[in-house]
Amino acid sequence: MKNKIIETKQLCKTYILGKTGMNVLKNIDLEIYEGDFTVIMGSSGGGKSTLLYAISSMDKPTSGTVNVLGNDMASMTEKQLSKFRKTEVSFIFQSMNLLHDLTAFENIAYIGYGTDTKENINKKALTLLDQFGLTEEKDKYPSEMSGGQQQRVAICRALIGSAKVIFGDEPTGSLNSSSGKQVLDILTTLNDNGQSIVMVTHDLKAATRATRLLYMADGRIYAELNLGKYSTEKESERKSVVLVFLKEQGW
Repeated sequence: MKNKIIETKQLCKTYILGKTGMNVLKNIDLEIYEGDFTVIMGSSGGGKSTLLYAISSMDKPTSGTVNVLGNDMASMTEKQLSKFRKTEVSFIFQSMNLLHDLTAFENIAYIGYGTDTKENINKKALTLLDQFGLTEEKDKYPSEMSGGQQQRVAICRALIGSAKVIFGDEPTGSLNSSSGKQVLDILTTLNDNGQSIVMVTHDLKAATRATRLLYMADGRIYAELNLGKYSTEKESERKSVVLVFLKEQGW
């Protein structure tokens, strides 16, 4: 039986616009399990990114509970949350969010400082750069790298602290087809090696990499599809299954 790493109960998020309240998340009960590649898809404005931010500690819900890796998010102080984000979880965004005045190596290493000795973090940063084919980009600034290279640096940055869960918000959204596939291949390999990943996407190709696919609309999770581990040999068949599922949900 898989270990439960994230659980929400009656999770709600309401934004106040003037005198009107907009309910973006509506009483969501959700469990996410260790080692899964969980992908969240759905209609535009359906609450996907809001849910991701709520379960990753990046935003606070209006009501309900969020428990991540045995921690009740509502009971943690800002200092505790800051440490939690640094050591237990990590994030990959569509915009990469690299610091433009730091090199590729520096963008990766600075996140890890404080979690281990500086010497060990520097060694790990160099190892990650090598593993992801970025050795030649080590001393380059973001403006000197392609979008795909920048996103690989962002993934290295997400791995430097040995986070237990990687959260991704449209990590391939701004990449071309080749770079997007490269990033998905990396995430799939990480998942095959036991890394837990939770990702929001609108991309069908990204959705086929999921072990578990959730569909959201109007602030609720309406359906899920369990796919098992991704295999290139069955990619076409898997894509067809995902597409049928999404069309049944009105995608």
